[in-house]
Amino acid sequence: MPLDNPVGSVCAAIDRYVGLSDMAPAQRRRAMAAQVSAALNLVPVTAAAAVPAAALLLFSAWGNARFPIVAGLLTVFVLLQLAATRLWWRRRHVGEAEPGLRGAVRQLCAIATLLGLNWGVLLAVMVPSTDTQMLVIVAAILTAGMLIVGFVFAAMAQAMLSFIAASGITALAGLAFQPVDQAIGSTMALVVLYLVFMPWVGLQMARVFMAGIGGEVRQKEIADLNHRLLSGYEETASEWFWETDESGRTVRVSPRLRQRLSLPSDAGVPLFRLLSQAAVPGDTGIDAIRAAMNERKPFHGAEVAVSVAGEVRWWRVSGKPTSIDSHGAPGFVGTVSDVTAEKATESKIIQLAHRDTLTGLYNRASFTERLEASVRTLERYGTPFSLLFLDLDKFKLVNDTYGHPIGDKLLLEVANRVLEAVRSEDCVARLGGDEFAIIIERSNDAVFAAKLASRLIARVLEPYQIEGETLWIGVSVGIALAPQHGTRPEQILRNADLALYRAKEDGRGVFRYFEAQMDFAQRERRILEQEMHQALEEEEFRLCYQPMISADSGYICCMEALIRWDHPIRGEISPGEFISIAEQSNLIVEIGKWTLLTACRAAADWPDNVCVSVNVAATHFMRSDIVADVATVLESTGLDGRRLEIEITEGLLIEDSEDVINRLAALKRLGCAIVMDDFGTGYSSLSYLLKFPFDRLKIDQSFIADIGRGASARAILMAIASLGENLGIKITAEGVETREQLSFLQDIACDQLQGYLFSQPVPHADVAPMMLRNFIDTSALVALPQDETARTRSTG
Repeated sequence: MPLDNPVGSVCAAIDRYVGLSDMAPAQRRRAMAAQVSAALNLVPVTAAAAVPAAALLLFSAWGNARFPIVAGLLTVFVLLQLAATRLWWRRRHVGEAEPGLRGAVRQLCAIATLLGLNWGVLLAVMVPSTDTQMLVIVAAILTAGMLIVGFVFAAMAQAMLSFIAASGITALAGLAFQPVDQAIGSTMALVVLYLVFMPWVGLQMARVFMAGIGGEVRQKEIADLNHRLLSGYEETASEWFWETDESGRTVRVSPRLRQRLSLPSDAGVPLFRLLSQAAVPGDTGIDAIRAAMNERKPFHGAEVAVSVAGEVRWWRVSGKPTSIDSHGAPGFVGTVSDVTAEKATESKIIQLAHRDTLTGLYNRASFTERLEASVRTLERYGTPFSLLFLDLDKFKLVNDTYGHPIGDKLLLEVANRVLEAVRSEDCVARLGGDEFAIIIERSNDAVFAAKLASRLIARVLEPYQIEGETLWIGVSVGIALAPQHGTRPEQILRNADLALYRAKEDGRGVFRYFEAQMDFAQRERRILEQEMHQALEEEEFRLCYQPMISADSGYICCMEALIRWDHPIRGEISPGEFISIAEQSNLIVEIGKWTLLTACRAAADWPDNVCVSVNVAATHFMRSDIVADVATVLESTGLDGRRLEIEITEGLLIEDSEDVINRLAALKRLGCAIVMDDFGTGYSSLSYLLKFPFDRLKIDQSFIADIGRGASARAILMAIASLGENLGIKITAEGVETREQLSFLQDIACDQLQGYLFSQPVPHADVAPMMLRNFIDTSALVALPQDETARTRSTG
């Protein structure tokens, strides 16, 4: 309503009082729709009650001189009730987006005003003219009518006040012109009380109603936002969600999966039956799913060939049992991804000329192309990779003894075993003779490469049955990690070859990382390794701390411990230069223990609501009893385990070993939170969120840096934030450097923020003053002006 007239001003004041004007336009529209619905939903009841009430009033006026007037007023009253009923009928299925919403509000106010005028005149006419015997009944009906109709419009304060004012003032005005007797005086007194107290009572009811509606509207908006974000994530994600109850019947199914399964709704259909009906005859992947669900065991990557709209598609299904589902019973949750394109690509590539004709693996030419492509990706995006060189031991003896046909079959069997050991996205090539190579995409994790090499050695060493002959061979493996061991194709190839040569020198049947004796960089690495031993003894290592800020409160909620090395000659050495060296030796365990102890000892002096986050290298995690290490540190420092966060990298999760799961669970029992660091840059998959008990995900800073460069990064960040909210996992964004990034991350409800916008890593001595400044002023840490970007990105 316009505000340039008294009526509009009064209506605006009423809206402010009940809380409607404080809402956003979309929320206000929904609240107004709820007001209209609440008022109209009672119209059929009041209309039904109006008929006997009108009849009783008409009967009481029979034979009275004013009977025609009463009859006319009651006719108008019934017509107004019919108008209200017609409005209810027209709007019973209309939502808040209907253009006629404001028109309905005006109509209700008009009907309320006319009803009030009608009822007030009726009271003024009937009370003086009714005999004493009927007066009590008439007065009761009229008074009750004024109260009931007033309460009917209580949800819409303007309509309620219009009715009260119209009925009360009209009744008083009409009674004032009548000779005053006891009945009229009493009636006028009641009307005055009605005009005094009823508006206040009605406004309180309207205020309570609006508070409830406001909460419902906000909850609905949050639910709608979550649904839109999750739907947006699903549109770009390769995986779909599903959930079943204890009997295996679907409780929730993502829209895309429901569409492919031709499900009319989410609930009530056994998931296994749906998959069995969709699976092509003879598919064996469905059996693995059935066995796992019957035994209530998790299953991962079960591939099923299904028929969708007459087309054969490949689905990869993962799931795990839950303690309770959303309806309170134990069930299953999981994901389905369509991997048809991946399968088709594999089939097409096999037919290309870039394949080795004997084994079907990549040949040398295509391997060189893949290696150059990996180097280009490394240069452009910093995406690491690893190169493994394999050389078969004693193959020449077998080939010379049994002939080339058996030698070829042996090579084919070796190729198959190598393919079984690697991931589908990795590149396996036969370079010629008995030499093979593997490019591990997107990983230079030394632990993962070592595990793969050990698995390959064990698998190749198993006996072969070829044409009735039992054959034994072995394999030696050389490993080069990029960029640590080179940034040019020829350099990486040379270093992997040198590592392979060292493996052969050391007795064959083993793997070795690159360490060139004549290479200056390698000598430097060995010198640094020796100096690290001394650095631990001389206390040359120190920790800096970078705060993580709560997006809700602006207070520091956690400090990440970042190691620094103050070398007496070289000066400060960054972690990137010495951590990889430590990981290839047992030094990483000693450094890791020192870091845990130092960080927890420092955190013990901080406020109880500030925790400390420590990165634990995968090699430290696997080579040491990490649970015992953490328990010892917590006991010696007195730090509550709930104030320690353990950050791990995705390389640790590749194996999905029972040992890793047990260790993570044991750390959680100590109270520690488990954090996945650099989420989205390695082997990120939704299936990890089903397998491991993560408390928090740290989004890699590369995504944050791209916020202002395009919509893709923003869409991914929104999806990750929504995913974390729905799964109950906190989200931390690292590398926040500009206010634009800060504003966007706050808008998508990211839980914690970290980066140079708030603070660089600071020495231990500066932590307490920083916390004090933050306690006094939560904005004190945001040091950069608008749109200014930090010159140097966060590291650690």
